[in-house]
Amino acid sequence: MSLVGQSSEHSSVTRKALLTVGLGGATFLITNALNQPQHVQITLSILIGGIALILRFLVDFENRLAAVEQLEKDGMTEMRAMVGSAFSEISEATELFGLIEASALQTDLVTQLVRNSTQISPASPPIVYHFVQNKIRETSDFLKQLAEGGTVTYYGEDRDWLLGLTRTATMSIDAISMTAVDHDLWQSEIGQRYLDAQRRAAGGGKRVRRIFVLDSPAMADDPAIRRACEEQREMRIDVRLLDRAAVPPPLRVQVRDLIIFDDTLAYETNPTTTADPKHAQIAETRLVLTDSRVKECAQLFRELWEVSRGADGGPVPYRNA
Repeated sequence: MSLVGQSSEHSSVTRKALLTVGLGGATFLITNALNQPQHVQITLSILIGGIALILRFLVDFENRLAAVEQLEKDGMTEMRAMVGSAFSEISEATELFGLIEASALQTDLVTQLVRNSTQISPASPPIVYHFVQNKIRETSDFLKQLAEGGTVTYYGEDRDWLLGLTRTATMSIDAISMTAVDHDLWQSEIGQRYLDAQRRAAGGGKRVRRIFVLDSPAMADDPAIRRACEEQREMRIDVRLLDRAAVPPPLRVQVRDLIIFDDTLAYETNPTTTADPKHAQIAETRLVLTDSRVKECAQLFRELWEVSRGADGGPVPYRNA
C-alpha cells in the first residue's frame, strides 16, 4: 500500500476512534446529569459509543462495497469490449483469409506480400517506412481499379506495365506504333527490353503484330525505320507499314499509339504536344480494361491492319501461324 493510502487509512481509524470516544463521553455526561446510577452511565456510554462505531463501519463497508461493484461493472464492460474487439478482428481475419483462398491469385504470393510488409516497422528509417506505405497504397488502388475493370492512368512514361504485360501475354500482342511516340524507342534501353520480351513471346507461339504509322510515304525509306522493320521481322514479329494518308477518313481521328494484349487489355500512350514530333515525350499512360473500349481498340487495329502494307511494298504473310 502506498504512503498516501496508509495515511488515509490511519486518518479514518483515528476519526472513528474519536467519534466513539466523543459519543461515549457525551452519553456519560448526560446520564450523570440525570442522576442515573454509575453502572447505567457506563453501560449506556459503552453501548451508544459501540453502536456509533458499528454504524460508522457499516457505512464505510457499504461505500466500499459500492465502489467494488462499480469497479466490477467497469471491468466487465471493458472485458466485453476487449472480447468483442478480439472476436471482431478474428472474424475479419478469417473472412480475409477466406477471400485470399478464393481469389484467382496464388495464395502463397498474397500471404508472402503480407508477411514481407510486416517486416517494415515504425522503427525503420522514416524514408523507408513512408515509401513502403505509399507503394502499398498505390498497389492497393491499382488492384482496385483493375478489379473494377475500368481505366488506370500513369502520368508519364511507364515501363513496368509495358514489360510485365508483354512477358505475361498468353495469346497475342497487337501494336500500333506512332512516329511521334516511338521515334527513339527501339534504340533505347527500355525499347531493347521491350523487343526482347516480344521476341520471346513470338518464339513461344504468341501472335505478335505491329503497324508502323508513317507521317509521310517517304518515311518508308528512312534507314532507321527499315532497320527496325527488318530486325523485328527476324524476331518473328509480323510488321506492316501504314501511311497516314492511307488511313480511311472515319478512322483518322482514332489512330493513336496503342497495344492490345490478348484482345482483353489495351495499353495507350499520349504524347506531349510539340512543334517537332521527334521531341515529343510520353505525357501519360493508360491501361484500359473496359470491355467495350477494348473491343473498339481491337476493331481499330484489325481495320488498320487490312489497309497497311509490308515494308517491301506488299502484305507480309503472318509468320507465327
